Parts: sequence; C-alpha cells; structure tokens
Amino acid sequence: MKRLFALCLAFALCAVPMTAWAAPAWPSGVTIQADGGIVMEAGTGTVLYGKNMDQPYYPASITKILTALIVIESCDLDEIVTFSHDAVYNVEADSSSAGIDEGDQLTVRDCLYALLLASANESANALAEHVSGTREAFADLMNQRAASLGCTGSHFANPSGLNDENHYTTAHDMAKIAQAAIQNPTFVEICGSRTYRLPNMKRAPAEKFPDGYPIANHHKMWNRNDAAYYNGAFCGKTGYTSLAGNTLVTCAKRGDMTLIAVVLNGHLTHYTDTKAMLDFGFGNFQSLKISEFETTYTSLDNDMTIAGMTAKDTISLDLEEDSRIVIPKSAGFSDAVPHLSYTLDRNAPSNAIAQVNYTYGDQPVGRSYLLLGGAGGTDGSGQAADGTGTDGGGQTAGGSNGNSGSQAADPSNGNGSGLAADGTNGNGGQPADGTNTNGGQPSDGSNGNNASPASDGSNGSNASPVPDGSNTGSAPHGSGASGLIPPGGGGGKPGGGSPNTATSFKIPSNLAAVLGIAASLVVITAIIVAVKLYVRRRQEAMALQRRQRRIQRLEDIGYSTAEFERIMEQYRSSTTSSYTPPAKRSRRKRFPFRRS
Repeated sequence: MKRLFALCLAFALCAVPMTAWAAPAWPSGVTIQADGGIVMEAGTGTVLYGKNMDQPYYPASITKILTALIVIESCDLDEIVTFSHDAVYNVEADSSSAGIDEGDQLTVRDCLYALLLASANESANALAEHVSGTREAFADLMNQRAASLGCTGSHFANPSGLNDENHYTTAHDMAKIAQAAIQNPTFVEICGSRTYRLPNMKRAPAEKFPDGYPIANHHKMWNRNDAAYYNGAFCGKTGYTSLAGNTLVTCAKRGDMTLIAVVLNGHLTHYTDTKAMLDFGFGNFQSLKISEFETTYTSLDNDMTIAGMTAKDTISLDLEEDSRIVIPKSAGFSDAVPHLSYTLDRNAPSNAIAQVNYTYGDQPVGRSYLLLGGAGGTDGSGQAADGTGTDGGGQTAGGSNGNSGSQAADPSNGNGSGLAADGTNGNGGQPADGTNTNGGQPSDGSNGNNASPASDGSNGSNASPVPDGSNTGSAPHGSGASGLIPPGGGGGKPGGGSPNTATSFKIPSNLAAVLGIAASLVVITAIIVAVKLYVRRRQEAMALQRRQRRIQRLEDIGYSTAEFERIMEQYRSSTTSSYTPPAKRSRRKRFPFRRS
C-alpha cells in the first residue's frame, strides 16, 4: 500500500507543475551624498550598488591611476626621467606637487611614488613625456587603454586630471580601471605605501635631507591613526579640483572579496560615502567558488556536441579553478542562473571552448570558462615538446605531459596509471608505435584504457589482456560499447564472429510495455531524487548562511567562534540540566454501568 501511494504521489508530482522558490531580492538600503558612485567586486566585476554610475563627471587626480598603470606596463622602474620646464611649470597654480624642479632626474619608480602618494602633477607630466614624447600623445594612449578595459563613457585629455572640459569619466569606468590596476603587484605596492623619500632633488639637497625628501600618501583610509581608517583598505587614490569636487577611489579586501568603491563629485563626504558603500558590500554579499558548486557542465553525456565537437570518452571538461560568483548572503548558489556561451573574449585561456555566465535576476554576478581537458590538446599548460596532449600537469623531462603531472620512467607520462614497458602512453594520444591508446585503434589491434599494460605492450580496458594481446574487457572497440567488432573477433572474443555485422530482432509487445513502465519508474525516481537533493542543498546553504551570520555577529562583538563555544560550554557545565517530570495523575475510569 505504501509503495502504491508513493507511486501515485510521484505521478502527481510529474503531472502538477512545481513552483520554484523565488530567489531573495538584491540587497538595497545604502545611500551616498556624492553625485556619482559605485561599489564593485573586483574579482567578478559584479556591481553591488551604483548611483549615476554611467554619468560622466570630472575625475581630478584619480586619473593618475590610469597614468600609473600605463607607465608600469611600458617602462622599467629603473629608467631615468628628466623633468622638463614644461612638465614642471605647465600646471595650475597651487595644485598638488612633490617639489620636483626643472632638470631633476629621478627614476620611474621615484616618479610613481610622487605621482600616487603626493599626487604630483609635475611627475604625471614628466612620466607622460618619458613614455610618449608629449602629453597629448600620452592622452591618446590613455584613451586606447581605457577602451581595452571596457570603458565606454570616458575621455582623457591629460595625465594628471587637471581641469579640462574634454577630460571626464564615469564611476563604472573608473572602477574598471582600478580593477585592472590592482592586478599589478607593482601598482599595489606603490599605491598602498604610507610614505616615501625622493632623492636627488634641487629643492631638497642632501645636506638638508640626507635620506631624501619625505612625501606621504593623501589617502586616509589605511592610516590607522586617522578617523577615516577602514579595516581591509589597501589601495586607492584621492582627487580634488574646483570643477570635479572631491573624488575618491578605494580598494578593500575582506575574506574572499575585494571591493572597489568610487566617489565622483563628492561634497566633503567622500570618505563617509566610501565607508557606507564598502560596509554595504561586505555586509550583504558573499563570494562563492564556482567549481565547488557547479556540476552540470563537467558531467556531459558522451553523445553531447559542443562547438561542433562530440564529447567522447577521451574528452574531459573542467571549470576554471578560481572563478567565482558574488551573490547576496541570503541566497544560495542555485539562485544564480547559468548561461552557456561559445563567444570567448580576449582573456579566454587557449583551451577554453565556452564560457558559463551567471546572472542573478538581470544582474551579471560572475563567469567561468569551460576548459577542454583531454582531447590531445593542451589544458592551460601549453603544447608538449613531443606533440602529446597535456591535461593540467607540469612539463616532464622529455617534454611530454600527462594528466596529474606525474613523471614516467622514460620521460613520457601517463594519465594516472602505469607506463607500458616499451614507454608508450595512453589516454588521448597516438604514440609512435601505435600501441596503448585510449579510444583509438592502434596498428597492431591492441587497445589501452586505464589499465596496466601487458608484457608485450598491449593494454586492456579495466581488465587484464589475454596472452595474444587482444582485449576481453569493455574495450572501446568491443561489441559492448560501440557496436564495432574488431577484425577476427566478435563480442570481445578473438577468432569469433565477422566484422561489421549486426543482428536484428523484434521485441515482443509485452516486453516493450514492461520496458516502458520500467523507464517511467526510473524517470519518476530520478525526479524524486532530484527534488530531495535540491531540498537538501537548500537546507545546507541556509545552514551555512546562518553559520556565517553567527560568525559575523561574534566578530562584531570581539569574539572568535572558539572563544564563544568555550564560554557556552562553561555556562552549560555550571547549570543544572536535570529535569524531573511531574508524576502523572492517575485517573480512575468510570464504568458506564457502575452504580454511583
């Protein structure tokens, strides 16, 4: 009876459409006083909050982030920069300066510290002249680099950010520029420094400044002695002109998330606006590693075609190891919707065949490249010297490479299995003598597939080969898997049957009906299992979210999880947990016919 009820319930689940649980709404509630602003997650480019983020504004000195990035990419840090008269004096009066004079010679490194810490406009001009000859030519280079980063609402006219009606940017574009800049370790090291000393300056002679002229970073959010200090802030740039107002770019990292906050046309609230956006981002969002949750695209059926190529047994697909998505803390990974695209951008790895883009509602939240891992090509490590395929492993001594990077004896490499005595290799490549391939027909008719080779170099498929080198297991050219019969053998037995023959037979109607019912039961069972798995994953995700919120609350009050557990244990041990239930009152049943 129970089985019948379960079967009826399963049919009902199939017949009645199920309503999907709605994903939690995208967090809101942050406000800023500046005219334009954005907070963006650096790893994925996910915009967490924006206000007029695509509206052009004057950037002022945050322009120097792009100037520094281009200089670092174009020059050696020890190159000497000579300051011209135009570089020093073609600036606005009372604008930011590091005291560098005409004729001073500093290294590119010194100039970058002056540029990013002291916001020296003469250093911006001198670096532009050093790279491109003129500031105008350097401005063209700035616009080209900005376009390559995906900036669509910006135009740069000078390297410093001084007032110019043709010099403007958007908060979103500025976040993209900062996103590229913090991927450069040299930029982060210089930009995140608190102080520096500039040597060999006319206005700061060695007699007066033997250790060099001191300069300090204008950004306050990583100065622990300042009220604007923000835990996790590590890089950024300040800016101000009469037309631009206060501008500020700040990068901060906590846990697995790095956030970029940009303020444009601020009104003396640029630090409080930045803090509000960073608090909003860290408090409401989480970063999840895609490869730890996504399983759909790495378990494809053998007959599925991707970009015109059929996924055979010799092909494995992998998602990028470090790719992530950023979603609300109240949501689970399954709330993000994946979209498979075969259009690859310029940053795609050489072995990428597609990319999986994730959205949360209409909001892009991350992506991962789908990598080809075992079709004789490369998998992120380049082509081996001997032409054999690689699968994520390192380069072996002989130039060839296998899967998991282990080295074979002869310096070729296998795929997680032993090497044949003659040094041939399996899984995906055709060796010189044609033996021991995975899925291919060797010249001598032997076959290999993840099994130890026999003494004659032939290999079986999950089974030991017979003495004559043929295979009795589930070899790719056996009758069980592909329907092909090897010469001289049929059904996996040498010497029997004829090649390329097929036996036709009719299935009785009763058997067909039974098979149909069985197939229906399998489908129903799969649906029930899928629903249970979904519910379980949902519960696990909710439990994880509760745990993260609990840890965050403990951190806010200054306790670690271990300290809190220890306090609770002491509390439990000091209280009495014994409980004696009250005795049940015995009720005497009255017999309906008893005399009163």
